[in-house]
Amino acid sequence: RGIAVILLVLAGLNTLRHKQGLQWMTILLGALNMLLMVLDDLQIISRMMSQLGLIALYLALCFALIRRVTHERPVTGELLYGLCALYLQLALAFAVGFTTIEALAPGAFASSSSGPFQLADFTYFSLVTLTTVGYGDIYPIHPAARILASIEGVVGVLFIALAVARSMGLINADSSNELS
Repeated sequence: RGIAVILLVLAGLNTLRHKQGLQWMTILLGALNMLLMVLDDLQIISRMMSQLGLIALYLALCFALIRRVTHERPVTGELLYGLCALYLQLALAFAVGFTTIEALAPGAFASSSSGPFQLADFTYFSLVTLTTVGYGDIYPIHPAARILASIEGVVGVLFIALAVARSMGLINADSSNELS
C-alpha cells in the first residue's frame, strides 16, 4: 500500500508541476496517508480512518487532473495521458469508497467466491462498474453500495462522452485556427 501511495503522489506532482500550491497539498496529503497507514498497521486507528485519507488524496488528485485536462490545448499525448490517468484515478477513488462501505457495513457486497473482500477485489469491481461491463461476480447488496455503484456507472459513461466531446472540440478549434 505504501508504494502505491508514493507512486500516486509522484504522479500527482508530475501532473501539477506548474502549480506549486497544489503540489504542496499533494505532498501533505501523501505524507498524511503514509502516517495513517502506519497507524492503521499498528492498530492505533481504524482501517476506515486510513481509507478516508486515501479518498481525500484520490479526490484531490482527480480535481487536479480535471483542471489540467480541461485547460490543456491542443490535443496532445499529454492530454490523452491525463485523461487516462483521471479515468484510473476515478476507478481507484470508487474502489476505496467501496472498501469503506464494506468496512462500515460488512456484507454490503456479495460474490460468487468466498472469503473477505480486499482492496484489489474492489479495484476490479470498480473498473468493471466504471466501464459498465458488469460481469456480476461481485455485486452490491447494501443500499449505500448500490447507490455508489450506480453513481460510478453513470460517471463512467459521462466521462467517456465528455472526454470525446472535449477532444473533438479542441481538434475542431485547432482546425479552424489553421484555416484562418
